[in-house]
Amino acid sequence: MDGSVRCADCHCVDIVLRNIMVTMIMRGKTGESRYARATLINSIGRGIFFALSTLYFTQILGMPLTLFSMFLTLSAVAGLAGSVLFGGASDKVDAMTMYRVLLAVQGLGLIVYVITNNFVCLGVTMAVVSTADRGAAAARGPIIAHISQGENRVQYRAMLRVVSNVGTAVGSVLSAIPLTLGTRPVFVALILFNVLTYFTAAMMLRNIQCGTFASGRPRKGGRMNLVAVKDVPFLLVTAANAILYLHDGILTIALPIWIASAAVIPNGMVSAMLLVNTLGVILLQVRFARGTDSIRGAGRAGLRSGLSLCVACILLALSKETTVWLSVIMLVTAAVAHLCGELWQSASAWSFGFEMSSDDLLGEYQGVLNAGADTMALISPMILTSVANADSPVGWWILATLFMLTGLSYGPIARLAARTRSK
Repeated sequence: MDGSVRCADCHCVDIVLRNIMVTMIMRGKTGESRYARATLINSIGRGIFFALSTLYFTQILGMPLTLFSMFLTLSAVAGLAGSVLFGGASDKVDAMTMYRVLLAVQGLGLIVYVITNNFVCLGVTMAVVSTADRGAAAARGPIIAHISQGENRVQYRAMLRVVSNVGTAVGSVLSAIPLTLGTRPVFVALILFNVLTYFTAAMMLRNIQCGTFASGRPRKGGRMNLVAVKDVPFLLVTAANAILYLHDGILTIALPIWIASAAVIPNGMVSAMLLVNTLGVILLQVRFARGTDSIRGAGRAGLRSGLSLCVACILLALSKETTVWLSVIMLVTAAVAHLCGELWQSASAWSFGFEMSSDDLLGEYQGVLNAGADTMALISPMILTSVANADSPVGWWILATLFMLTGLSYGPIARLAARTRSK
């Protein structure tokens, strides 16, 4: 009994210490601290826009839902190209300068959203903003490599995710204002506040120069020689990570549909499970990233992620045809398993992205890895709505099997990756 109490105390102390580390980074004057603060500011604005964007385009501006969906799809495709293009470019130029420019482009795009009602113009702007957003995401790898060295990279990336989630949560709360009032001036005011967060973040980073890592890799015929797309072990990692990234749509797409179609499950469970996820990421992401700062460690995290997501899908499959209280217990347990799978997937992806690439190719590798996840995000709504809309839970069992097999594949993939890197 005493031992278990000490273990629990150690766990609590560990969480407290790691959140103190996040606080110290936020208050410091180093490049790490300034980038974390800029991330927080920008995340608040993004959280606002994520919550109100659909209603703004479809209800305030009157864009037909089918046209809005088509623009979202085209924007996602443009984002895929931006991820690879700007990822490779961030290895050749100062990644921070490019990142700041891409933040400014997104801010300008949001201004276009509030000054025109032309749907074609809005659609083109959505594609430009998506391209800049995914390009900025790919540039984070080289930026982190410059401002946070060695084994600290994955831990720092985990802390940034905590900071980003806190900002997004704050932004989501602020978005309740326009969503409640429902008037165009209030929507416009908060979108312009989001514009301010983009430009503020860009200004906060103005004196941080990353430069480029020296590269001795020749180019054939003066053309860009993409190394990541020829790296078979890394492509296997990208594919496995994309499959695990299906978790991103389970809570936001499949779960609400699944719960709404179940007579015994309260609709309020959707909010409860989202709350478990949000708080869990903030409190536990840094802890789950521990021990993943090597290829083998990343492989173990991928295995754990696949198995955890498998358990979550099994519980969801069983939750519909039972009593209310047993359904609630299953759903809460599924939320915890899903959370663990998400945390391990993120840590695994970050580590593979850093450990499988040389410093001079971090942006390119990050761009390819992000493109895999973005591709899954593009097709996952079709997959997950089919699973959740079905009268039978067979879709959840298929997903559970897919996650399990993907998790089990991480061991061989990690061994192959480590072997190719040791040569």
